[in-house]
Order: sequence, then structure tokens, then C-alpha cells
Amino acid sequence: MSFPGRYLLLAVTALPLVGGGCSTSRHELADSTSLPTRFTLRERSLDSNMSPRALDEPEIHTVAFRAAETDDAVAASMDAAFQAAALVPSEDSVHESGLTLQAIEELAIANNPAIQQANAASARAGGIRAQVGLKPNPSIGYFGEEIGNEGAGGLHGVFISQTFVRGDKLAWNQQVVGHDVNAMNWQIETQRHRVRTDIRVAFYNALAAQKRLDLARDFRRVAEEGVSVSEERVVAKVGTRPDVLQSQIQLNEVDLSIQQAEFELSASLNELAALAGVSDLGSTTLTGELKTGLDSRNTESEFAQIVSASPQLAAAQARVDRARANIQRQQVQPIPNVTAQLGAGGDDGTGNAFANVQLSLPVPVHNRNQGNIRAAQAEYCAATQNVQRIRQSIRLDLAQVMREFNIAKATVQQYEKSILPKAEETLKLMQEARDAGEFDFLRVLTARRAYFDANLRYVTAMSQLAQANAKIDGLLLTGGLSNAVTYGVGDDLRGQALSGQ
Repeated sequence: MSFPGRYLLLAVTALPLVGGGCSTSRHELADSTSLPTRFTLRERSLDSNMSPRALDEPEIHTVAFRAAETDDAVAASMDAAFQAAALVPSEDSVHESGLTLQAIEELAIANNPAIQQANAASARAGGIRAQVGLKPNPSIGYFGEEIGNEGAGGLHGVFISQTFVRGDKLAWNQQVVGHDVNAMNWQIETQRHRVRTDIRVAFYNALAAQKRLDLARDFRRVAEEGVSVSEERVVAKVGTRPDVLQSQIQLNEVDLSIQQAEFELSASLNELAALAGVSDLGSTTLTGELKTGLDSRNTESEFAQIVSASPQLAAAQARVDRARANIQRQQVQPIPNVTAQLGAGGDDGTGNAFANVQLSLPVPVHNRNQGNIRAAQAEYCAATQNVQRIRQSIRLDLAQVMREFNIAKATVQQYEKSILPKAEETLKLMQEARDAGEFDFLRVLTARRAYFDANLRYVTAMSQLAQANAKIDGLLLTGGLSNAVTYGVGDDLRGQALSGQ
């Protein structure tokens, strides 16, 4: 189902959590009649012009070589080429094209099957809730007695029968399944978070692959110029054959890096398309920034924030409410239903009319529903422990993601403050030394390769930091396609209520 131009965003409020104990107090049971969850729908308009920004292809000028000025000319040309590989593009090099993270998120929310499946599960729960509260249908029939007796007429008549369900069992049925509907609605929001986080992690991974590919392609021009330089130096009798071979090896390594980056980018785009619920994104250019917030995150503060906002925990709390309501439902089951029957007919032998009234109800002598009551209490105990299990699981996952965040943050900061500036300074000094005749060009090229490799590692660290931030901001909810939401409860409560046993 798609909503062109607009989509609906489900906003939910967090539920209070129940403690880890298994005892059921009278006060807790009384609270089960309330439904604390509030749902609101906000309509958000999509930007009709969502074209993102992408880098212009840098223009590289060729340089005519002359033996006497080979090094200086090529050095100037390669300075320009390497400058084009800067990680942060200038305003003039950016244009509107490609896909943004927001556009892909919008696409995923509308098309991801996991969200649609959760919606269907919620609708099924709503149908069951309506069914379990329906009153039993009346029965009508015909009766005849002494039919065919010689010398005596038969008795013929019609009757209507109705079962009256006592103890508010049907209302309690709806109350119990209503909490299931509540849980399913929270599961929808959980799936939305899972899909959104998956999209963000995959987007940053693909964007990093795209930036590494751009860097490799830009540096290939530098390496290609290096091969030309080494060959020109041999012609000018100021270089050697090993210099040519070394520069060619470096060019081959860069070509391999480009091929690997292309494969990685293609796979990342395919992963992104699968999460977005589309068959293919094509050769689309992604637009966005890898560098996300470097603000410090405190584990305990993040844990408290996730626990208070987690729809997964809210769904678990709804199951606690469901189990609590089911205890009360099972406690009223022994109250017997009353079946009333009214009949009227005539006696063919005497010509007299007659009527009869019949009332019946089961007597709870042997079956007082004690087994189901104990089972409901155990279900409540399991539901409260499930809330605690999810809390501990959140703490465990947060510890792992915080480790990723802290390592990536420290790496990015170290590269920005120390490694990249030193690599750039080393390159500058090597070029100055070469200009003074102290080093040959290939040593400068080696320094450039070191600077290139440092930028690649910097891009990887920024990608890891962005993905860690996305996981924390997404409440640690991932795996939208691997966590299916289903509702397998039937209308058994209604059958139990009507049986009177």
C-alpha cells in the first residue's frame, strides 16, 4: 500500500513498566480494566522536490611534459587532482541529484513488507476482539412426541432457546484481547523503528562505499600521473626502470581498490533497495553527510531514554496487562450461564394447546476452572519476567553499541586532530624536499598514497560512528525483515464463555 505525496506517522506514548515479581495483588487486577495507551496520527506532507545533492565530477587538466620540467609540472597537476579528492565538497561542486536518507526512509515506510505484516496482525487482533464479545445466537426448533401412536394424537410444538452468559465473561473477553490489540499496535511502531534503523545503517554503509570509490577514482589520476612521470624521467635519463615498475604496481593496486569499492557499493545499494521494499535503486548517487554528532553519550542516560521510549517494552507491558486481565477473566468462568427455553404446541388427541418453560445451568461442583486460573497466574508471571528480560537485553545491546560508538568516535577525533594533519604536513614537506632536490618524485607519490589511505580509514571510521549513532537513536531496534509480527490467538475465550464449564 502506498500513499503518494503523504504518509501517516504513528505516534505513541510509553507505558509504565511492571515490576519483576509474579504475585498478583487485588490492586493490580483492578488496574487491568484501563487501557493507558494513547495513539495519535500526524499527517506529514512530503517535499515534492526531494532531489539530493551529489558531487560534480572534478575536472582534471592534462599537462604536457618536457624532460627539463617534468617533476614541477606533474607535481602541480597532481596537487590539483588530489585536491579534488577532498572529503568535504565545496558549494560550487554540489548539485541536486540522487537520493537522500529521508527519501529512502519514506520509501521504506510505505513499501516494507514487515510493516504491512504488522498492520495485518493488528487488524486480525481487532477482528478477534470483536468476535469474542459477541452474544450467543438463540436457537429455534420443532418437537414432536407420540407420533404414530394408534388411537392417540401426537404432541407437536415449537420452541426457542437462549443462553445468557453471566459474570460479564464476554466483556472480559474483549478486555483481554483488547490488550492484544494494544500490543500489536506497539509492534507496528516497533517494526517502523526497526526498518528505519536498518535503512540508516545501510545508507551510511553505502554512502561510505560511495565516498571510498570517489577517493579511489580521484587518486587513480594521481597514480596514473605517477606512471607518466616515471616514464618521462626514464626518457630524460634521470629515472630508472624500477621506478616505472613501482609506479605501475601502485596504479594496479589502485585499480583493484576501485573494483573492490564498486562491488561493495553495488552490494550496499542492493541491500538498501531490499530494505526499502523495491527491486532496484539502479546506479543512483546517494547524497548525505557521514559525519554525524560527536557529542558524548552516557550509557546510563541512553539506557533510561531507550527504556522510556521503547515500543518493544511497551508491547511487553501490554502483554502483562493482558495476562492480568486474563486472571480476572478466568476467575469469573465458574459463574454458571443460564439457558432458558420457551416452547408452545398442541395435543392432537385432545385438541388442547400447551406451553412449557425450561431453565438449566451447570453446577460448578467438580470444575471450578481452577486449572485455567493457575495457568493464567503463571502467564502473568512469565509476562512480567519478559519485561525484565527485554530491559536486560536492551542493556546488553547498548553496551555493545556504546563500545562501537566510543571506538569510532575516538578514531574520528584522532584522525581529525592528529593523523590527517600530520599526513598532510608530511606530504607537504616531502614535496618541498623534492623541489629542493633531496627526494625523488616516487617518494612524494608514496607520501600521497599514505595520505590517501588515511582518508580511506577516516571515511570508514565516520561510517562506523554514523551507524552507531543510528542504532542508538533508533532505540537499538534492528532487523525489520527478520523479526516477523504475527498474531496467533483465536477466539477460544468465546467458546469457553459459552460452554459454561
